[in-house]
Amino acid sequence: MQAITALEDEALIHLPQWRVWDLLTDWTSAPLWMPGVDSMLAVGPAVPGQVLRYVSAEHERELTVATVERGSALTLATGSDGADVRVEYGYLLVAEADRTRLRLRVGIRLNDAVTDGADELRAALAEAESGQLEAFRAYAEKAP
Repeated sequence: MQAITALEDEALIHLPQWRVWDLLTDWTSAPLWMPGVDSMLAVGPAVPGQVLRYVSAEHERELTVATVERGSALTLATGSDGADVRVEYGYLLVAEADRTRLRLRVGIRLNDAVTDGADELRAALAEAESGQLEAFRAYAEKAP
């Protein structure tokens, strides 16, 4: 399995860590800040294995909560562990007094048999997700 980092980004959000966590894991609000997501639905709190169903460009898709450290870290993933291509979105929340530094790492895991298109996929993901944290910060700091 080959691992490629497509994007690493961070944003300083002027809210306490618990509030950033609550907003980040409010799945129904994801379309307000997540690029390309038209709607998202999940039931219950973020737990490993939880499936997030969302619509993007009129196509139904799924993300799975891969890992959770309640209040401080979360990984969302496309596809299963054995898929040829798996995209992982890792979020890390770090408290800085009454603010939170939110870090995002978008990674790609490729089956060793997959050799074509990796660079194009990395570039496309980096472009598509590059404004995600800024959009989240703007949403979070205005949220009721």
